[in-house]
Amino acid sequence: MISLFIDTASSNLIIYLIQDGKIVSYTNKKVNNEMSIYFFPELEKLFNNSGLKPIDVDNIFIVNGPGSFTGIRIGLTVSKIYGSLMDKKVIPISSLELLATTDISCDYICSLIDARRGFVYAGLYDKNLETIIPDQHISVEELLKVIPKNKVVKFISYDEINNIDITIPNVNILKIVNKHITDEGINPHSLKPNYLKKTEAEENIGLNL
Repeated sequence: MISLFIDTASSNLIIYLIQDGKIVSYTNKKVNNEMSIYFFPELEKLFNNSGLKPIDVDNIFIVNGPGSFTGIRIGLTVSKIYGSLMDKKVIPISSLELLATTDISCDYICSLIDARRGFVYAGLYDKNLETIIPDQHISVEELLKVIPKNKVVKFISYDEINNIDITIPNVNILKIVNKHITDEGINPHSLKPNYLKKTEAEENIGLNL
């Protein structure tokens, strides 16, 4: 079984090639707003380093959000085309669940992505990646109210969030792939972004109606 894992939803470009439960080639690098510049050269490098070909891949794991709207679209577009042309199973993954694979001593992990203006994308997970509080777009103020006070909670994020002590992620790709490897997957044409909120353009249109 050969899996391709793609995450373009944050400022980090993450691509892994996994064969029979082992990582054979990967990249995890900060590219900020240059995702489209780095993506294809890095993908090509991974296949060259592994000796595998695109046709060898059995399934595609794609992080479909929440996160950077532009970044998410890059990964989803590639996965749709790749999956359709080569008839591959596509399995969508939450970016917040991915952050929760970080190995850290606590009861729960609260995964965060800065959504600006005092809001975050947040999800609360236990150590087995089971959902405690579903992924949502929420103000930092409200989030701190709903976090369990009787549990040790660590906040994981690539971003700096005001009033929150953040731990930088060290994501475990094998952990999340192993959890979802038996997922049925979806038709590549049905793949959709999970923004958790309207885009700024959509919000502006709503204000003008």
